[in-house]
Amino acid sequence: MNSETIMENFLAGKYEQLHCDKCEMTFLTNVFDYDETHVLLEKRSLGLEYYCGAIHTKNLTKVPNIQRIGIIDEEDNPVEAPSNEEIYSGDETDYRFIYIMEKLEHMNDENSAYFDKHIKDLDWKNKESREASLQEVSDKYNPQLATDIAKLYEFYTQHKEVIAWDLHGDNLMQRIESNEIVILDPYTRRA
Repeated sequence: MNSETIMENFLAGKYEQLHCDKCEMTFLTNVFDYDETHVLLEKRSLGLEYYCGAIHTKNLTKVPNIQRIGIIDEEDNPVEAPSNEEIYSGDETDYRFIYIMEKLEHMNDENSAYFDKHIKDLDWKNKESREASLQEVSDKYNPQLATDIAKLYEFYTQHKEVIAWDLHGDNLMQRIESNEIVILDPYTRRA
């Protein structure tokens, strides 16, 4: 199905909304069932746009399969994609960004707490502490995951006048089949 058809079906209410407190509270995102392996995300902020920018410029690998399929305003009218200048202006849009993404599951409480302890406050740590935290992630979980988190942190430092670091245990999820940990939504707009 192409993006236009998916958007038409979305606007016609053909996808069932899934209620997940973590997704609604953590990501400020509405999730809709698309098929057995994918969901639609309705995001009312630029957080995923910042993340998609990091995915493409930093060549990240521990990321979900995600693609923006459209942007609509509050009256369900299609909107042109904002330019990079608009995205990184520091102003929030009134748009709803619609994405299709592979289905993932939340990590267990133990893993989530680990990332809260070691990664959540990375922006408050000095360089030595950051590197130690990333080494712990590398040793306990996966070297590539630690590398991607470091790249995301670097992207954050390049745009910290506009975006805030928001990576914590609830912003990492697992692939359903493999349990591979992937990063989701590590940024929010700086208030």
